[in-house]
Amino acid sequence: MEAIEYSTGAYYSEPAILHRWMITDADGLAAALYVSMDDLEIMNIEVREDRRGEGLARALYKAASGQMEIFHAPESHRTEDGNGFAHAVGGPALECRYGCCEQED
Repeated sequence: MEAIEYSTGAYYSEPAILHRWMITDADGLAAALYVSMDDLEIMNIEVREDRRGEGLARALYKAASGQMEIFHAPESHRTEDGNGFAHAVGGPALECRYGCCEQED
């Protein structure tokens, strides 16, 4: 597996500066994990389609969580893929804030 690089920067055209862990290969960006500077919430993880199934997302999560405590989004804020990822790698999730999550009975 290629080396994992850490930097800070924007997620495409978004204005916020985020923590970024990236894996690049001869074809460019193979995988990236973006984490909020404010609350250390995972904002996005992406793996290029031709590199899926190689464990790149898990490797990025392991590298990031080894460097700082990072958090999954509250479950009601995740996509289906994001929820699957959170359950696969484990780790803490942020508590629901701002009153926008569904209340569980």
